[in-house]
Amino acid sequence: MNKEIRGDFSRCHSSASQLRQIIKDNISTIEENLTSGLMYYSEDARYVAGSLEILEIKSIQLNDYSMTYRYQWYIFNACLDINTQDYITNAVTFIVHPEKIIFDIIDYDKPSTADEL
Repeated sequence: MNKEIRGDFSRCHSSASQLRQIIKDNISTIEENLTSGLMYYSEDARYVAGSLEILEIKSIQLNDYSMTYRYQWYIFNACLDINTQDYITNAVTFIVHPEKIIFDIIDYDKPSTADEL
């Protein structure tokens, strides 16, 4: 699934520090998608809002980058006596275009029975 941050990046020289600041300033547009993989761990797993932090941005090739990030999550289920929290570290690739940054995010949405048809 592709997710975009729109803006004028035609004059952006795309240094890692510039990209980090641009993404940090617009993180709310992609935050939900970057943290959607918790269903893999448990349906009770929840993202700790505001805990997402960018660890590193690396250039792969011209205009292609990789971003390593981490966020905190927790599970509370009194019936199963589960109360835990931890950090997850993930990476995502993105491409910088003159008018947008496109993130290639893995879609972790739970499939429905309609997807089987």
